[in-house]
Amino acid sequence: MHLGGARSESPAAAEPWEWSWNIGRSLPKGERMSRTIATGIYDLYGRFYDRFEMLFKRRLERAITSLPLHSGDRVLDVGIGTGLSLEFYPSYAHVTGIDLSPGMLAQAQRKLDEGVVRVDAPRSDTVLVQADALNLPFEDASFDAVFLSHVVTTVPDPRRCLTEAFRVARNHAYIVMVNHFRSPYPVMSWLETAIDPLCRKLGWRCDLSLTELLRSVGVEEAERLERTQGQIFRIAFLQKTRDTVRLVRVPEPVVRAPKLETA
Repeated sequence: MHLGGARSESPAAAEPWEWSWNIGRSLPKGERMSRTIATGIYDLYGRFYDRFEMLFKRRLERAITSLPLHSGDRVLDVGIGTGLSLEFYPSYAHVTGIDLSPGMLAQAQRKLDEGVVRVDAPRSDTVLVQADALNLPFEDASFDAVFLSHVVTTVPDPRRCLTEAFRVARNHAYIVMVNHFRSPYPVMSWLETAIDPLCRKLGWRCDLSLTELLRSVGVEEAERLERTQGQIFRIAFLQKTRDTVRLVRVPEPVVRAPKLETA
């Protein structure tokens, strides 16, 4: 499996979430239009997204706290949305969050500005960027972990989304997906396929098979779904090793000691 890719040039300077780089530029005209429509849909969703946060927070916490992060590690959060995931990263990690929706990024930025999340982390260690998951504006091997939450079923090309994540991940990095995937059970799978056209009009698909997706990008042991967690929504950990990526078991959550207050 070849994990190489062309390096992207980094801009000389940029405002955090306002920076738009390569968004849809290399996509066919029709796909660029669909991405523009999707951006508008998710800008609208962003207005009430946090009201449904309890549907997401538990699995986000489970996945992120299972990442064995070390001081100074760089994490890329693809599809960070309104920043629900930011409260679960340790303060000693540098987090770059990207999203296609400026409306959602504005809400994530507001949480940072108001001290709702990442309070103990240096402000420079959290960066929000408007960018496309299919054209990541980062050089190869830039991150120690890549986190994709409810992303691969919202993009036009899930394979390209994953290969971009593999490209920017360093050797031994974890690539983590939290997402709904098509059920392996026939009745449920039939239902998901039946309602898929409606779901696509709402901005996502519900017929994507995790095993088929992983096989399509050359992930080793892609059929070992017992290594993932969850049924309707799954947590899947992949690990990059040299020129291969394999599906691995979800690590146990890391218990991180809270910061002690001083008198």
